[in-house]
Amino acid sequence: MMRVVPMPERRTSSSITKGIQKLARQIDSKSETQQVSVQPGEGCSLGSCFDNVRAVVRRHGGSTQHGWRMHELAGVYVEGQFHAVWRSPEGSLVDVTPRTDGLTMILFLPDSNAVWEGEDVPPRRLMLHEKPCYCGSGMPFKLCHGVGED
Repeated sequence: MMRVVPMPERRTSSSITKGIQKLARQIDSKSETQQVSVQPGEGCSLGSCFDNVRAVVRRHGGSTQHGWRMHELAGVYVEGQFHAVWRSPEGSLVDVTPRTDGLTMILFLPDSNAVWEGEDVPPRRLMLHEKPCYCGSGMPFKLCHGVGED
């Protein structure tokens, strides 16, 4: 009989973990990850953050803030997906893109260097665990038998 192992749920972190902080420093050491409110804009569509923010800026002013939507698969990896949010004329950040998961807040890292130029930007990922060494020591391979293989 085949045993089905459920996959861990991929979710947006509600707190800024050490893993998220580490990936954020690798992406843009000048910015801080922050919680941003999700308030879907009128006429905004799923998965089109760049077009959605551009439309909201035209209607209400403000500007586009490019950056990374951060989330963690607990104990496995942290990922940043290139994303855009609206910076209101008052300066607050708002995610105007509708979500299917019902979240009302996301973790967002503003990026002082990145600008969307119409092309897909690959996600940035940081593994949270080390592959154990084959010798059974319990130490990560990289620190045990993998020393000097970089």
